[in-house]
Amino acid sequence: MELEWRGYRVDAAPNARAALTALERARPDVIVSDLGMPEMDGFELIQLIRANPGLSSVPAIALTGAVMDKDVQQAIALGFTAHIAKPVEADELENRIEQLTACWLDRKAG
Repeated sequence: MELEWRGYRVDAAPNARAALTALERARPDVIVSDLGMPEMDGFELIQLIRANPGLSSVPAIALTGAVMDKDVQQAIALGFTAHIAKPVEADELENRIEQLTACWLDRKAG
């Protein structure tokens, strides 16, 4: 809701399966995902996203309460572009989204 109040269009999904369905309908400018989800975690989700050629280069931010180096390293190794520890400050998330989408749009245009 905070991102919507800031003018972003958000397509929220209650779980990873719903997120994959939403990604079939529309390609986002950025993906923000929790790592700790039931049934399918964020690590599995990003692997499926990166296997899709249409989504392979979309910036993705991993959110997690765990800030252990191995979790961050695994998230990046599997395809997340960035990692933010929870609790997430809205300003921090917005700044990271702006940074990542600016870089992605520059690469897309080039």
